[in-house]
Amino acid sequence: MTVDVGEVHSLAFSPDGKTLASGCAAATIYLWDVHTGECKKTLTGYTSWVNSIVFSPDGKTLVSGGRDGSVLLWEINP
Repeated sequence: MTVDVGEVHSLAFSPDGKTLASGCAAATIYLWDVHTGECKKTLTGYTSWVNSIVFSPDGKTLVSGGRDGSVLLWEINP
């Protein structure tokens, strides 16, 4: 499966290396399974592009910052 995400502005690997998060110009974060390339989850909540993403050390939380000035916390379920 392929998902057209447009411009990618930020990337982050989960601590276990199994998930890649991509922050896009479409005001969306995509979570990808590194081994299969499948999009596991789509996170929305911004009004502009996602500038930065980082996983917590335990991989259970994702923190992201957007061009719209907001910082969001996401609970990530394995």
